[in-house]
Amino acid sequence: MRILVATDGSRAGAAAVRFASKIAAHDPKSELIVLTVYFRPGTSGSPTGGATARESAERVLGEAARVTARSGRQRARFELVRARGGDHVPEAISRQADRMRVDLVVVGSEGRETLSEWVVGGTALRLIYIARRPVTVVRAPRRRLPS
Repeated sequence: MRILVATDGSRAGAAAVRFASKIAAHDPKSELIVLTVYFRPGTSGSPTGGATARESAERVLGEAARVTARSGRQRARFELVRARGGDHVPEAISRQADRMRVDLVVVGSEGRETLSEWVVGGTALRLIYIARRPVTVVRAPRRRLPS
């Protein structure tokens, strides 16, 4: 089984990496691919504001490598994907999933913002609609409120 997990370094992304790592750990023949999307410098979609987008994405993958190791998965492939002009993150993830012919796409969700995104976050929701591969959405663990 080929599993593609997309992460952005958030709590939800880390939860998705843990989930996918545990699935992959049960089958020694499975292939785990951890992916993060970054934008070319100067694009408006770049969350880090330009030239440091790739460095930020590399840090995200470094943390994902630590998460996969703690989850019992020793082998994984880590991919940086640069979004094309006009692309959004879900489209870049879906395109990579098709290109790699994965069996499952795993993505995390904080589940907030608008009513339609309350249960499933914006990126995850869009990915569910456009992906031609099965998508599993992993919710971020709930934060504990101070007592």
